[in-house]
Amino acid sequence: METEDSKYRLYFVQVCVCLFGMASWLDINGVWVQLPLMINVLPEGWALASYLVLIIQVANIGPLSFSIVNKFTKKRVEIPTNYLIICIGIVACLLLALLWDKTIYVKGKEHSMALISLSAFLALVDCTSSVSFLAFMTVFSPMFMTSYFIGEGMSAFVPSILGLLQGSSGNPECVNITYYNETTNTTYYEQDYYNSHPRYSVEVYFLLLAGLLLTSLMAFTLLVHLPFIKQFHIDNSQPVRDQKSSEDCYDTWNVVLNPANIYENKLDDDRSILKRAVENYGSTDDLIHKRVEERQIMMNNGSKISKLRRLDWWYLLIIQGYCCSLTNGIMPSIQSYSTLPYGNLAYHLAITLGLMMIPTASLCVHWLPAKSNISIGILTVIGTAVACYITACAAMSPYPPLCGSPWGGVVSVIAWLLFNFIITYIKVSIGGILRHEGRNALILYGGVTQIGSLCGAVLIFPLINILHLFEPNDPCIFICY
Repeated sequence: METEDSKYRLYFVQVCVCLFGMASWLDINGVWVQLPLMINVLPEGWALASYLVLIIQVANIGPLSFSIVNKFTKKRVEIPTNYLIICIGIVACLLLALLWDKTIYVKGKEHSMALISLSAFLALVDCTSSVSFLAFMTVFSPMFMTSYFIGEGMSAFVPSILGLLQGSSGNPECVNITYYNETTNTTYYEQDYYNSHPRYSVEVYFLLLAGLLLTSLMAFTLLVHLPFIKQFHIDNSQPVRDQKSSEDCYDTWNVVLNPANIYENKLDDDRSILKRAVENYGSTDDLIHKRVEERQIMMNNGSKISKLRRLDWWYLLIIQGYCCSLTNGIMPSIQSYSTLPYGNLAYHLAITLGLMMIPTASLCVHWLPAKSNISIGILTVIGTAVACYITACAAMSPYPPLCGSPWGGVVSVIAWLLFNFIITYIKVSIGGILRHEGRNALILYGGVTQIGSLCGAVLIFPLINILHLFEPNDPCIFICY
C-alpha cells in the first residue's frame, strides 16, 4: 500500500515538473500563433514578424543578467526569478488581451507599441526561463529532466493546438465602402478589406495563455513548497521518515548523485545504498531501477569519452550558428511573405503545424540521432535547399511560384514543415554530440546559438523594413488564391 502511494506521489511530481516546464516558451509561441490574425489589423502588416524576431534577440539580456547575478551571489536566485518571470508572463498576457490592437504614432508613423512592448516583456521572460528553469531543476534527480523537456515541448505544442482550434480568419476580401459628405453634398467610394472572424478572438486566446501560465505557476509553487515533493529534492539533507543522522543521508545522496564517486563503488553496492535512500525519501522500487540505469549509462559514457578534433568543433559550431540564424532570425521574418500570397490558411497552417515540428523533431533525435559529420552535413544541405525555395517564394511575393494554383499553398506549407523539422533535428543532434564533451562544450553551444540568432535577426530586419526587398500583396489588386 505504501509502495503504491509512493508511486502516485512520484507521478504527481513528474506532472508538476511537466506543467512547470510548459511555461518556458508558451507565451511568445502564443503570440507567434496569433500573427495570421493580427497582421491584417495592425499597421506593420506583413513586416510584424521581423519586429518580433528582433525583439526576441534583444531580450537575451535577461539570461545574461541572471548569469551575472548568479555568479556573484551565494544564494539561489532561480526560485524568486522564476516566480517573477512567470508572474510577468501572466500579467503581460492579460494586458495583451486588452491592448494588442492599440496603436500610437511615432514620428508620424503608426505603430503597434502595445503589442511590441508587451511582446518584449514576454520575450524577456522566455529567454530568462531558458537558464533559470534549468537552474531550479538541479534540485531534482536527473530522472525528472525527461518530464521537464516534455513540458518544454508542450510550450510549442499547446499554443499550436489552441491555434488550430481557433482557426484562421479567412482571406481578406476587398469591399467598396460608400461615404457621403453632407457639407459638399458629394458621395465618394473607398476600397477597404474585410476579414471574417475565427472561432474565438485574439483576446480569448491570450486569456487562455494567461490561464495556462497560472497553472504553471501553481505547479512551480507545489514543487518548491509541498512537503512530500521536497522529499525528492536532492539537497534535502535531513530524511523525513526515519530520523537517521544527516551524515548518513549525506553519504547516501553523495554516492547516488555525485558522478565522481561512480567509479569507486560497485553496482551491487549501489543498489543497497540506493535502497536505503529510497526508504528514507519515500520513493519506489521503480526509482531504484531508474537510478541504477542512470548510473550505468554514466559509467558507460565515462568509459567511451570521445574527444572531438578541432576541425570537428568548428564544423559543428558553424553549422549550429548557421541553423540558428535561419530558424530564429531570417526565416520567421519572411514567413508571411512566403505563405500569405497563397492565403491566410496557408500562413496559419505553416505557423501552427510548423511549431509542432519542433518537439516532434526533438523526439525523433531521441530515437534516431544524427551522430556523424556526414549525416549532419547532408541534412544541412537539404535544409538549406528547402530554405532557398521558401526565400525565393518570399522574394517573388506577391507573385510566388504556383500562384493561382491550389497546389501553391500546399507546397508552401509542406516546405515550412520540412524546414522546421530538419533544422530542429540538426540543432538537437549537435547538442547531443557536444553534451558528451562536457559543460564547457554546452556553454559554447548556447553562446553560438544566441550569436547566430542575433546575426540572422539583425541581417533580415533592414532588408524588410528599410530596403523593402519583400512586398505584400493587395487583395484589391491581385490575389493568388
